Amino acid sequence: MRFHVVHANTAAALALPATISLFIRRLFALTILLLAGALPGRAADAPQAVQSDTAEVRLVNRPIIVLRATLAGVTPEVRARRAEDRFNALTPSDLRQPVTTTAGELGGNRGVAVYVGDRLLMAVVQGDLDPEDRASLDDVTRQVVDKVNAALAAKREQSHWPTLLRGLLRTVAALVVFVLLLWGLSRIRTVMLDLVQASLKRHLHARTASGFDWTAALFQLLQRIVQVLAVALVALLIFVWLEFSLLQFPLTHPLGERMGGYLWRMLEHIGTACIDALPGLLVVAIIVFITRGVQAVVSSMFAATARGSLRLPGLHPETAPATRRLASVLIWALGLTFAYPYIPGSQSDVFKGVSVLLGFMLTLGSANVVNQIMSGMVLVYARALRVGDMVCIGDTVGWVAELGPLSVRLVNLRQEQVTLPNAVVVASAVHNYSRSGAGHADSDTEKPALLSTAVTIGYDTPWRQVHAMLLAAVRQVPGLTAEPEPFVLQRGLSDFYVEYELFFAIHDPRRRFFALSTLHAGIQDEFNRQNVQIMSPHFVLQPKDPVVVPPAQWHAPPAAPDPQGRPDSRAG
Repeated sequence: MRFHVVHANTAAALALPATISLFIRRLFALTILLLAGALPGRAADAPQAVQSDTAEVRLVNRPIIVLRATLAGVTPEVRARRAEDRFNALTPSDLRQPVTTTAGELGGNRGVAVYVGDRLLMAVVQGDLDPEDRASLDDVTRQVVDKVNAALAAKREQSHWPTLLRGLLRTVAALVVFVLLLWGLSRIRTVMLDLVQASLKRHLHARTASGFDWTAALFQLLQRIVQVLAVALVALLIFVWLEFSLLQFPLTHPLGERMGGYLWRMLEHIGTACIDALPGLLVVAIIVFITRGVQAVVSSMFAATARGSLRLPGLHPETAPATRRLASVLIWALGLTFAYPYIPGSQSDVFKGVSVLLGFMLTLGSANVVNQIMSGMVLVYARALRVGDMVCIGDTVGWVAELGPLSVRLVNLRQEQVTLPNAVVVASAVHNYSRSGAGHADSDTEKPALLSTAVTIGYDTPWRQVHAMLLAAVRQVPGLTAEPEPFVLQRGLSDFYVEYELFFAIHDPRRRFFALSTLHAGIQDEFNRQNVQIMSPHFVLQPKDPVVVPPAQWHAPPAAPDPQGRPDSRAG
């Protein structure tokens, strides 16, 4: 058996008897440590240092070494705990002793014992070295000695009350500075918010073409930005104060260093991510700029078509707005498709998972929505109705207030809003009272649909007289069009009467109900004035006198006289 002994003191010190005694004790302890792996009862074919779980030795919150070898059945975790216990058991006089090492070799396996004075602290063997690190045992030993010296100095400083008092004073001073900075930050935030609000109030008159009050939205955005920046700065001040306070005490000095390192690493990571994202964001901005330009050109073209200043084959003015929206959706869809790969984070698994989830949800829940959208496109491109048309859809009569992608909204005579899904409208017969069957829908000379009403008159009244009376009554209707002229058709020759139907047109189809009401009143007045009976009721026997209301009784109480005096003048 051959030992090589290395001592940290000088060769002259080895000549002293006390040093020789100390050397013999250390050599005996190291021999026990090295021979522990070769004791009977251990596996004969196992190496002296068996790899097991690792454990880190930390002294005064400072990492010293990571132990990897199991010695004499003692795991790295137990070895690390024993080293920490020995360090914590050092007396104040031991803390001032030098750190020395004793190296030995047994059967080709090297080991080093680390001492503080004459107290054994730990043993470092060849099996504790990191297999991926090329450092030798001597290099690791020197690193351990330096770290143990730093730990001893920190523990001495931690036990020195002037050091603690100085650290406490510095911490309190930093706290005062932190409070002042926090107060100043609060004042700056208040001043900035006041400046933003005052500046925006001076421009409240500035609005966009659509009437959107951008100043209120901008104020809300700037207010949120100022608040977020204030919170971030407060958090940064707290972090810096805490780091500074931890650096003032030897026991917590490593924690402060780690906090500072963590902050700088985080800022470096954020900065690197922002710099790496700049090329992608630049490409996205270029794509959005080009897409916006193309969409503006296409929108202006469709707007000119809707105004009638531009004519495109197969495109009508009433279908131009819907076509413009579809073209805009397609253009932006293509633009986003090209820009997607360049969006920062688009290639991450989280982004892809969210995209797949949204696509799956859209696929499951969009069947009915797609049906309504396709039905809306059928309505638009079939030109069955447009905004402002007076229509009858099923049992609903009213004028079209909105043609949406999912539904059609009507307003009836009672000013009620009736919403009909596009699929229901497509499946129903649509009667458009604002358009006639003659002419083309995109023609400027398009004529509205005709209105009609029917009366039944007995055979004893000449039909020419009935025609004349109906035509005279219809002239009282306001908004009557000159073309087409009103006309009368004889729709049937029944057993008791002849059925006459009067046809006419008005400029505003939305006034059809009021026009019909005025016409019916005029028909009654005209027939009463001419002493002609309307044979709507059925009689068993023909009455002796005509069933009419003479003009003298037209305003019998409680009815009030016509302010314009029209019935009385006609009666005269």
